[in-house]
Amino acid sequence: MSAFDLDAFVGRSRALVESTPPATRRETRTWLVDPLLETLGWDVRADTCLHETTVDGTRLEYVTAVGGVPALLVAVEPYGESLDRDRAVSLLETMAWTGIDRAIYTDGRDFLLLAGTTDANRLACRLAALPDHESALAHYTRETIGQRLERHSRPFVARQLAVARDGIVASIVDELTAVTDQGDAYRAEFDSAADRFVERLVAAFSDDGQRPVAGELEAADADVSFEFSEPGSSSDESEATRQSMSTDESRPNHPSTGDPDASTDETSATEECETDADAGADAADGDESQPDGGGDAARASASRPERSDSGADEGGGEYVVRFFNERGSIGAIGHSSSDRALVAAAEYLFERGLSGLSVPWCPDDGDDTRAVLHESPTHPDGTPMTAPRQLSNGLYLETGGDVAQRADRVEALTARAGFRAMLTGDWD
Repeated sequence: MSAFDLDAFVGRSRALVESTPPATRRETRTWLVDPLLETLGWDVRADTCLHETTVDGTRLEYVTAVGGVPALLVAVEPYGESLDRDRAVSLLETMAWTGIDRAIYTDGRDFLLLAGTTDANRLACRLAALPDHESALAHYTRETIGQRLERHSRPFVARQLAVARDGIVASIVDELTAVTDQGDAYRAEFDSAADRFVERLVAAFSDDGQRPVAGELEAADADVSFEFSEPGSSSDESEATRQSMSTDESRPNHPSTGDPDASTDETSATEECETDADAGADAADGDESQPDGGGDAARASASRPERSDSGADEGGGEYVVRFFNERGSIGAIGHSSSDRALVAAAEYLFERGLSGLSVPWCPDDGDDTRAVLHESPTHPDGTPMTAPRQLSNGLYLETGGDVAQRADRVEALTARAGFRAMLTGDWD
């Protein structure tokens, strides 16, 4: 994409909004967003471009694809209505779960460019400032993204399944209902089972070590806000920005070097064009649910090796828990060690309705000597817990034991809260 193409788009768009600004979302798309995507090389009228769809619970105006592989998510607000923080967080979560690592969120006046899955880089700017960020926008072109998707891999299957999930589930439910006597009476159960099946398929193709899996982004990004750069405010983008926008978690080779080992730090800071919430995304890899808070302390804790004498992990793994109610996914937590993932899961569940527990509590009702939760760091027989962790509500959680035992506790706590859990990553 040349600078002339981008300058021409901005010039036409500014002239249009100064004379007759779009009044609806549809006009915003037709007058401003369609031309931008076409400038970036996308054919918005192609059969491979989905319109007005929902992916993982997030409403999207466009999902573009390259060779059948979903490549770019675009969310649109009516012109001038500003970007919604909750929708931005939802978009980040969808990127993390599907593995689709490029997204644009805009109202035609303000633009938020997202790159990555977890710890996504964010660049926010006004319409008039787009030419100042030409090198960043180049990573959203059909040509550049197409080069990154040339070599097929399993995570691309996850993208396709995630985008088509609702249709696949509906098709399975229809088939089950048709072949079952009085099948309509069991449609809700069929729907729940089919949804879990597709969800696990997405996880199976995603979690192969090629890209990170979503952590608890909902809480980490709860304070997302936008600071948009004006024309000329950041004409010289930093090398860190250009490199981080080039990061590709799903392709073995870096697009520009072809070096299988080439990589960049997606959490590297950009200049003033970033939003002020990047630190929140970093916290998704830490234990944000700890009573002592997140931020630097949580990230430092996440990077320290755990003590092996308490049975804790050494860290460096990937322990992800996704939570579901009867309607679908409601959130997730993730950590590099299973003991801290257990703590984060307990905090998440207590924040979302886990109550009525009488302590000491153990999932095995027949065990009156060993507790998982207690008001003191001891078991009912007075012996100390192996590795107690105090939660924000004051209760102590036993995190000792092996990974399988911690996984059992996560599932038991989740069931007690009325939800179900799917454990992926290194739990097995």
